[in-house]
Amino acid sequence: MPAFRRLATSLFVPAFAVVAISTLAGCDESNPGFFAPTCPVTDIPSAAADRFVYDGKDPDIGNLVSHAQLTAISGDCERGPKGPKDQQMIRTRVSLAMNLTRGPASKTGTIDVPYFIVIMRDGKIVDKKVFTDTFKLEPNVSNQSVRTDLRLVDLPASKNIQENPYTLEIGYQLTKDELTYNQQHLPVVKFRGRTQ
Repeated sequence: MPAFRRLATSLFVPAFAVVAISTLAGCDESNPGFFAPTCPVTDIPSAAADRFVYDGKDPDIGNLVSHAQLTAISGDCERGPKGPKDQQMIRTRVSLAMNLTRGPASKTGTIDVPYFIVIMRDGKIVDKKVFTDTFKLEPNVSNQSVRTDLRLVDLPASKNIQENPYTLEIGYQLTKDELTYNQQHLPVVKFRGRTQ
């Protein structure tokens, strides 16, 4: 089993408007006097930080198709566009870094990686988005570090921009068998924090 390495930098990705873009921009460069809003706390459920895909046979290393391991989350928050009722929004940008391993049972040069962003407030789910990014592995390379598309999400701002009542949970979208495998084979690790 691969070493369990993780670096979780937290940041919040709210729901409502989610799009993919290619680069990070500065914090409200149009208004240098505006302080960047606080990003929400990010929580990575331990059982959803790895995704092992097997070829339908026993979960043995010889039957491994791929393994994806979440290693970091990066991004930032800034003042966003006005909302539907002229409400101020906070825009959050987030990208996931991960290590991908092509297993002996792989028959393609690509790995599909489904992952979720769950937005919570007061312990209740507000929204959930599921994305799938496809990565091409270089020929004769079994391990590769990759980064997902940058996701943009807008959420209503609180009256105090230095407070954020939301929590982001992020991890791999697993099948029931994949989740059971992780719960039975991986140690429980807590990843929680906040970005700048």
